[in-house]
Amino acid sequence: MITVPIWVSVVIIICISLQAERGIFDLISFNRLFGQLRKRSIVSTNFPRQTIYILIPVLREQDIIEEAVIRFCKLAHDKLTFKIVLITTEKETVEAGGQRKTTEEYVADSIASGKLTDFKDRILIIRDPNTHGNMATQLNYAIRKLSDTAPMNSFYLVYNADSIITRSTLEKLAELLSRHEGMEFAFQQPCAFVKDMGPDSNKFTNAMSLYQSWYCLGHESRLIRNYDARSERWWRKRNGKLGVVVGHGSGMTIGINRNNGGYPSDLLTEDLTFGFILSTKNVPILSLPALEIADVPSRFSVFIKQKSVWFWNFLGYGSCYRKMSERGFSKPKIISLLIQGIGAGAYWALDTFFVLIPLILSLYLSSYIGICIAVLSFLTFYTLPQYILFKRLPGALEHQGFTEHAKNIRKLSFLTIFPTISIISLTNSVGPWIATVKGIKYLFTGKLPIKYKTGD
Repeated sequence: MITVPIWVSVVIIICISLQAERGIFDLISFNRLFGQLRKRSIVSTNFPRQTIYILIPVLREQDIIEEAVIRFCKLAHDKLTFKIVLITTEKETVEAGGQRKTTEEYVADSIASGKLTDFKDRILIIRDPNTHGNMATQLNYAIRKLSDTAPMNSFYLVYNADSIITRSTLEKLAELLSRHEGMEFAFQQPCAFVKDMGPDSNKFTNAMSLYQSWYCLGHESRLIRNYDARSERWWRKRNGKLGVVVGHGSGMTIGINRNNGGYPSDLLTEDLTFGFILSTKNVPILSLPALEIADVPSRFSVFIKQKSVWFWNFLGYGSCYRKMSERGFSKPKIISLLIQGIGAGAYWALDTFFVLIPLILSLYLSSYIGICIAVLSFLTFYTLPQYILFKRLPGALEHQGFTEHAKNIRKLSFLTIFPTISIISLTNSVGPWIATVKGIKYLFTGKLPIKYKTGD
C-alpha cells in the first residue's frame, strides 16, 4: 500500500477546491443570469425619449460592415432613439494606399447608392486621425467629437462590427435609464459567443463557443453583478469590488468617459484597465441583463493568440495602480483593487495547473484513487457546468430573440464536442503564459510586440 505524503494531499485538495470554486459558483451565476433574462422590463410611463449613440470601431471590416450597420440601424424602441457612430481610422487609409477600398469607403458608397441609403440620417462616420492608434484611440476621439454637440449626460454603447443584439437589450437599457433617471453610470452586458455555433461549423468553433460563453455568462457576469449590487447600495460613495468593463457590450455617459480620462490608450489594452480606473473613483457600473451575440476564433492557434492578448489586461493593472497612486487616491483602496486584479490574472494563469497537478501527482505515485478523484473532479467542475449550459442556453437565446442560434445549438450533440472542450479547458492558461513571457521581455527591452502595441 502506497502512503501518500501529506503535502501531496494538501496540494491536491487545494487544486480541487479551486476547481470547485469556479465550477459551482459559475454554474450558479449563469443560472441566476438566465432567471434575470426572463424578468419583464418595467419602464416609467413618464420616462422621456433619449438619444443613444452606438459606437462601432472598425478596422478592415469590408466583408461584414454593410450588413452589420443595417442590423444596428433596424433597432427600434419607443423610448430610445439610436444614432450609429461608425469609427474608422486613418491607419486603415494609410494601409490601403489607394489600392483598395477602406471600410469607410464601403459604407460611404452604400449610403450614396446602396443598402444603407434608407438609413443615411442615422449614420455618423468619424475617422480617428491617429495612424498608429488602436481601439482606445478610436473610441476616445469619437467620444471627444460627440461631446462637442451631444450633452455630457448622453449615453453610448460600444459594439464590434460582428456583434448582434435584439430588442431585449433595448428594453433592459430603457429600464436601467428609467430606474436611474437623471443619474450617470456605466453598464456592461454579458455576451454569448455563439454566433457561429451550429452544425455547419467545425468542432473547435462549436466547443470554443460553448467554453467562452461559459466564462462570460458564468464567471464574468458574476463579477459584474457583484459590483452592481454594491453600486446600488453605495451609489458613488464606496465600492470595494473591482469593476469590469470589457469593451463590446459596455456603455456609459459621455461625461463619465471624458471626466475619467477616456480609455487608457497608453496601456496595453483599454477595457478592463478602464474598469480599474472607474472602480477607484467608485463610478457605478451596473449589470445590463440582456445577451449580446459574438463569434470566436475558428482555429486553435488563433484562440491561443487571442487569450494572450486579453491577458495583457491583467498585466496592465500595475500601470493603473501607479497612475491612481500618483493622482493621490487612497492607497488601501487601490491596493485592494490591484490585489483583486492580479488575483484574477493569477487564477487564469494557473487554471491549467489546477486541473493537471492532481492528475500528475496521482500518476507519479501510482495512486488509482487519486487518478479517479482527479478525473472525476474535472468532469464535475468543468464538464458538467458546460453541459448544463449547453442544455439551457437555447431556451435563454430564444427568450432573447435569437431563435435561429437556439435552433443551431439544439442540432448539436455535446458528446461530439466534448473532446475538444476538454482540450480547450486544459490549455486555457497557455495564452497567459505566452503573454507573461512577452511581458517579461517587454520589461527588459521596452519594446512591445506589434500585436499588443496596436490592439489589433
